[in-house]
Amino acid sequence: MNDIKVEITINGNSILITPETDIYEKIIGLKKQDKNIDRNNYNNDPDNCIISKIIYKNIFEFYDENNCRGDTLNTYNSTFGKISNYRLKKYIKKENISIENERLLMEKIEKFKHTYLSIGNFTILERWQKKGETPCINCSRGSFWGPIRDNWPLTLLYIQDFLSDYKKLEKEIERNPLRDSFEKNEATKLYFSRYKNKENGFELFCNDQYFNPKLYDNKDSTYVEEDKNGNYVVKLDLFDGLNISKPLPLNLKEMEQYIDKATLKIIERGKVLLNEYKKNQ
Repeated sequence: MNDIKVEITINGNSILITPETDIYEKIIGLKKQDKNIDRNNYNNDPDNCIISKIIYKNIFEFYDENNCRGDTLNTYNSTFGKISNYRLKKYIKKENISIENERLLMEKIEKFKHTYLSIGNFTILERWQKKGETPCINCSRGSFWGPIRDNWPLTLLYIQDFLSDYKKLEKEIERNPLRDSFEKNEATKLYFSRYKNKENGFELFCNDQYFNPKLYDNKDSTYVEEDKNGNYVVKLDLFDGLNISKPLPLNLKEMEQYIDKATLKIIERGKVLLNEYKKNQ
């Protein structure tokens, strides 16, 4: 699976996708190439654009474009401070690293700007909320001042807590920060109804999203692992000290760990998704 690639054709335009392909660059290139396209169908949002949707429809059996939407697992903006890198710059200044080490770090981060926009970093959640509705999971977990800060392993932890009737984290938190979405957003309730009140609901959710650890040879690339009873345990391993009270890396070492770990998980999951796409063609 190391050199896996798939070819997608849109309006006669052939697009080659690999686990490292920047989907945003592809959709922008497609817009420039095809002057007669319907702009509404070429959404710039890479996790919900026409290229990603073609892949979703092929590999996610439950995908319904009217009730589901793509979401990005590991986000650049929340971690590094948007394109301005203000969080990153803060720690570079604070730690006073050498010019050469700063250059090497910035090269790695610039590469991650493209990696995080590849297919292995996208998954399917419920549609965005309509006007007046309670925010969906996608928006709630991405709240800039919220406790999750778009961290995917923490999101998984809170989903697992919800599917266990809030018993998983009852000794660690007063209230699941996604509870309003789970209980008040109609699209969220519909989406998770296939997993709620089932003994292995969390495992079913993870398997539907291609997080099943059995799919991966490199165990460092997984988001969950099995305990001795076969139950899934969320891995809080993107950087040292990641936990419910520390959703973001707080120094350059942890930021570099985040890049390395997230990149591995993104690329390896991308291989799994594209391999599934090829099987279903």
